[in-house]
Amino acid sequence: MIESSVLGRRGFLGLGLGAAAIAAAGCGTSPGGGAGPEKKTPFTPPAYTETPRLDGAIVSKEAGVPIGYETLPAKLIKTVDTPPGTGAPMTHVHVTWSSPVPPLDKNPWWRGLNERLNVDFQMSTIPYAEYEAKFATLLAGGDLPDVVQLMNLAACAKACRQGAFADLSDVLGGDGILEYKNLSNIRPDQWKASAIDGRIYGVPIDIPAVQTQYRLRRDWAEKLGFAEDPKNAEELAEVLAAMSKGNPQPGRKVFGGGGYSFTSTIGSVANAMFRVPNTWRLEGEKLIHAYETPEYEQAVAWAANLFKAGGLHPDTLAIGANSAKDLELITTGQVGLCSISAQNWYFPNAYSEAVKASGGGLSAFIPPGHDGSVEPLFVRSSGSYGINAISAKVAEDKERLAEILRVFNYRRAPFGSEEWYFLKYGAPGDYYEPRPAGTDGEPAMIKDSTLETDRGALNYGLGPQAWIFEGVDECIKINEQMAATAEPDPTQGLTSETNERRAPQLKLLQEDFVNRIVVGDRPMTDLKEFLNQWRSQGGDQIRTELETALKEQPA
Repeated sequence: MIESSVLGRRGFLGLGLGAAAIAAAGCGTSPGGGAGPEKKTPFTPPAYTETPRLDGAIVSKEAGVPIGYETLPAKLIKTVDTPPGTGAPMTHVHVTWSSPVPPLDKNPWWRGLNERLNVDFQMSTIPYAEYEAKFATLLAGGDLPDVVQLMNLAACAKACRQGAFADLSDVLGGDGILEYKNLSNIRPDQWKASAIDGRIYGVPIDIPAVQTQYRLRRDWAEKLGFAEDPKNAEELAEVLAAMSKGNPQPGRKVFGGGGYSFTSTIGSVANAMFRVPNTWRLEGEKLIHAYETPEYEQAVAWAANLFKAGGLHPDTLAIGANSAKDLELITTGQVGLCSISAQNWYFPNAYSEAVKASGGGLSAFIPPGHDGSVEPLFVRSSGSYGINAISAKVAEDKERLAEILRVFNYRRAPFGSEEWYFLKYGAPGDYYEPRPAGTDGEPAMIKDSTLETDRGALNYGLGPQAWIFEGVDECIKINEQMAATAEPDPTQGLTSETNERRAPQLKLLQEDFVNRIVVGDRPMTDLKEFLNQWRSQGGDQIRTELETALKEQPA
């Protein structure tokens, strides 16, 4: 069953578009075989207007690095003059990583949202780990809710092609977006990256260009005689091995690094130092997977040598497969090199407080190039974590479609606006004490405030990225440096049905070969056998499908 804070209250069980309706919606050919819609011309890019810059704004020169502020402004701007809704119910389904929010009668934030939107806002949530299976249930069960968060999956793209969700290209393209001014703050690259077959099927969910930052225990390094930061991969390995062996934290066993996987701290640092491509590299019209590059072989060999030298936790395989355990090593102060999303290092929350309580000592660190003469290569996101799509059936009513887009516009209000302020803090007296007129800074939260719990997933999905915390200037500078040497996946926004079908098996194959090479259970020569099996078990077919999609992609 889909987790929901409203299913029980409203009996909202019609979460799907009947399979027969989907099959009947298309004509032509789709990548998955069978019926599919006729090809359409690419969308006209929506007009772009910059997010309002308020006093104190710290703006990066790199696109995709969020605007930062040290403090809230004393005077808020207003971006929405009247409530956008008509009083009718509005149903949403979104991904969540948290528990359902308290019900409406026990939730002041939700009631305040309904009042400001003038809608009966009804959200249901799908746990991230269950998204693919639950999305299939949505499509098979009846009428779709008004809004559904779509991930970058072949099944989601196929549902759009077959008519389940509204094509918004003509409504939002060009100056059409200016009807919804806050949506015009979305960058052109985000619209392009989130488009499907060159058409707009939803509003992008904003994420930073580079989401991860690294931290190094420089206090440990200095105790062990390393006064300067490592300048290449060899020096970094030496520092991490020394941390595991040198007892820099008396009374506690610590390690240079934790677990290894392709995306763990150690895996991503190795990939960055040796300039491993962001999933794929495009050479002419040919795609080369990261696994197939000499850079990846060098990164794996570095990690294997690091483990052999004692620089990683002895249970590195189990930890690399368990992100919660990996995070626990950080919050308990057991590792010398670690990573997490940029804002989690700075925002005052349970995670950042646990890191501080563990003894501190972690400071910002940008991994070097492998030989000290080249820049590292980081992963650049598409700028979009999926889209908010609108049911095609609902969108047939143009007034209803406009109402939903007006709600989107309110919920994407920029930092420093009255609308953003409510979405962030709720109403005065519910969770915080009102600020004296004309003063800046965050409001004083009421003791034992339940804001985070009440707001929960209700506020997820449309808010623009803006960073406001102490140290934001440092955060932006780090992200800016990483973004300057980051590259996007050339296949972002494209889907492969073989990849969706075979990804779990190919991931297990990679773990069985590569992760075991790192801990010495397999020789480096097994990397060649891994590549042979990866190609024959789906890798080559995935490549073919993505190369075809690239050729068909509108310019």
